[in-house]
Order: sequence, then C-alpha cells, then structure tokens
Amino acid sequence: MAARSPRRPAAPPTAPKSAQLSLFEPPPAPAIEGPVLLLPKLGLPYTLGRSRRRTIGFSVSTKGLRVTAPRWVSLSDIEGVLRTKSDWILRKWHEVQGREQRLAALRIDWQDGAELPYLGQALRLRLGAGRSARWDAGEGDAAPSLWLPLPAEATELQWREAVQAWLQAQARVWFAPRLAHFAERAGVAVPKLRLSGAHTRWGSASSRGVVSLNWRLMHFEPAVIDYVIAHEVAHLREMNHSPRFWAVVASLMPGYETQREALRDALVPPI
Repeated sequence: MAARSPRRPAAPPTAPKSAQLSLFEPPPAPAIEGPVLLLPKLGLPYTLGRSRRRTIGFSVSTKGLRVTAPRWVSLSDIEGVLRTKSDWILRKWHEVQGREQRLAALRIDWQDGAELPYLGQALRLRLGAGRSARWDAGEGDAAPSLWLPLPAEATELQWREAVQAWLQAQARVWFAPRLAHFAERAGVAVPKLRLSGAHTRWGSASSRGVVSLNWRLMHFEPAVIDYVIAHEVAHLREMNHSPRFWAVVASLMPGYETQREALRDALVPPI
C-alpha cells in the first residue's frame, strides 16, 4: 500500500463520520470482455473492458494493461489512442516492474537469521528460549535482534504469527504516547486508540474520537509514524482535507511534506 494522498471522507462535510489515510487506491476493476489483445509497439498484453464512461481509461498492473472504453468506440480507434499514449504506458509499466522487484526484495525467508525492517532499521529474527519474545539492541555494527520462543522446527506460519504479535504489542506501546503528544498540541481530547491490520489504510480518525493506526507502521522510521499520527489527530479538528486541515497538520509537524512523500512510496514486508 504505493501509498497515495489521503482520500476525502465519504460523509458530507456537514456531518463527517471519519477520515482515512490510504496505503493505496487501486484502479477500479471494470468488467472484462473480449479477447486479450497485444499492443504492437510495446509487446504488452492488454485486456479491453466496455463501460458507460465517456472517455478511454487506462490502468497498468503486473498483469499488463487494462483498457476501459465506451461501448460505441471502435477497436481501431482504441488502438490508435494506445499508440499515442505508448510512451506513458511504457513508463508506467516500468514503474510497476520496479515496484514488483522492490516487493520481492522485501519478502522474508521465515527462519532463524532472517531480517525485517523495524523503526526504519534492520531487525534480525532469532530462535530463543523462554516464554516471551526478547529484543536485543545489538552491539557495535551488529543489527538489533528479536529472540522468539519458537521450536527449532518452527513453521513459516509460527514465525509470522510470533512476529506479528510482537509488532502489534510494540505498536501499542509506541503509538499511545505519541497520540497523547499530538492531541495535546492540537488542543483536543486524547482519542481512543485502535490497532488496525488493514492492507489498504495507514490510519483513520472518527468524529467520535477514535483513531485507528496500522501496526505495520512499526516498519517505518519514527518521523513517518509521527506524520500518520499527526495527520489523524488533525482530523479531530478538521474532518476533511481542506487547506485548514493541512494547516493543522503543519502546526503539529512542521515539514511534514517530507514524511508524506516517503509514505506515498512506501512498501512493507508481506507479514
């Protein structure tokens, strides 16, 4: 979740219900009709969907190019438009391929010695004794380690569940004081904290004073986490994304733009 700019709340401005910060906003999935065609200039497969829309739309994914066109537009006209847009399509295709390569590099080999990002740094997973997980800061150039009480023959599922449980516990410890800090700066009551495991949202804020934060934020540097928390606290003052809202965010976290850009391009390990 590439992360893009937050979407506006679904409720009307006069009675807002919640505001959410997106991991990503996938393109709409039109009904696919007809054969899979080939774009000659790029050798890139594409599928064609027909809809009631008035213009021709494009979306590029790992499966290739998806084209959505009005029912009355001919195939030859569609391919003519594709040829004029081929440079843009090729650039987007390269971006998708690059993103897939970055995701592949983040995949974790669930065993003793594997690494994953934690607060912006590498964290090494180790098999440990005892009944609870233990974090070791490491010495010198050694990476911090997380010792997990797992059997030597632990399965991938056991590793994943143990790491997820530890990250969620750390998220509560980390988020709560930062939430209180920004609430005090914003002049609002400290909201109730809820952990989220959503794959499409970094966070959300309710007009009832509840802030949900994704525990996967623990992969990122503290400044990025602070931006998401400040963003959601700002919604307790402005349940929208108006200039007034962004002014509140800036008052809570000057220079937030850098962290917002980092979040937009962020990828997290598939845990």
